[in-house]
Amino acid sequence: MNYAKLRKHLNALASLPKGESPVISAYFDLRGPRHELRSDFRSWVELSRQTFRNPRTRQDFDDAAEEIENWLQEAEGAGGAVFCRWGEQPLFLPMTFKVPVETRLHVDDFAVIYPLVELKDRFNRFVLVITTRDSARIIEMNLGAQSVELLTRRPALRERIGREWTREHYVNHRRERERQFVKEKIAVIESLMAKRGHNALILAGDARHVARVSEALPPHLKSKVIDEIRTGVSDDRLGEVLSQAVGSFLKAEAEDAHDAVAWLVQAVRAGGLASVGVESVRHALREGRAERLIVSNELPLEDQEELVRLASRHSIPIETVQDCELLDRNGGAGCLLRYRYEAMPVEA
Repeated sequence: MNYAKLRKHLNALASLPKGESPVISAYFDLRGPRHELRSDFRSWVELSRQTFRNPRTRQDFDDAAEEIENWLQEAEGAGGAVFCRWGEQPLFLPMTFKVPVETRLHVDDFAVIYPLVELKDRFNRFVLVITTRDSARIIEMNLGAQSVELLTRRPALRERIGREWTREHYVNHRRERERQFVKEKIAVIESLMAKRGHNALILAGDARHVARVSEALPPHLKSKVIDEIRTGVSDDRLGEVLSQAVGSFLKAEAEDAHDAVAWLVQAVRAGGLASVGVESVRHALREGRAERLIVSNELPLEDQEELVRLASRHSIPIETVQDCELLDRNGGAGCLLRYRYEAMPVEA
């Protein structure tokens, strides 16, 4: 599962109309014993089916649950999510991820998508550049897993000291070649980030080579650097560096989320370019005035789902925040606004 597909599935689930039969939204941590996971799922199914009085609705629920269990036997990955509904408006949408998700089971009239929104927000995309003296590995990280890797290599330096070159000419040529190599790296980085819409860049490698790339970055790319991992990198340490880069990105994401809350507070103080509280945010989303939704993971599920569905339908960026007392004290949800709302005067 990559970022583009996840965003497409989120939009589709957010726009899913209510049907006569319920939707099962099942999230699974696939790293543990599969038989235990299936047993827990069956227990939940047996209890949940008793909440449906209508025989037809109960049968549709049973059929959807059976389809999910069959999928669960073969699902591969660290985490999975599957949405299923039988009846007149059938749905079966499975997803697997290379990153884990918390096991959560829901059945309702609509798909439960907040965990997907949170996953998309936390495991966004970034570019990792691992640079050495002779090469650069430029890696796109997508939902916590490697998706694209580009390799640039420095051309071999010819030994021409002697009759052809003096040592000074040789040194100058080597420096020029290194400058050209760094320039080529930056061109590849810039192309990938522009084409894929990345907003975060991490540099890794020996301190000297990282510094050279960092110093040569143009301002618009330098502003996107969120960390520099200045340690030696070898093939046997690649996994360690990738994990460290993901950790750096998640830390930066958490800081951005809390910065978003600070912007929200500042906008409120500045005179109304923000809404705070579930009811106010709901109105802003419905009226198309919201520019960015900020929602706490402590918000009740029903409110979470309604707000993220509204934002997803209108392609409004969503920032999920964990353990933020400031937001929780102010209703658990807020949004930045495109413009202030002023009620039209009523003519007498």
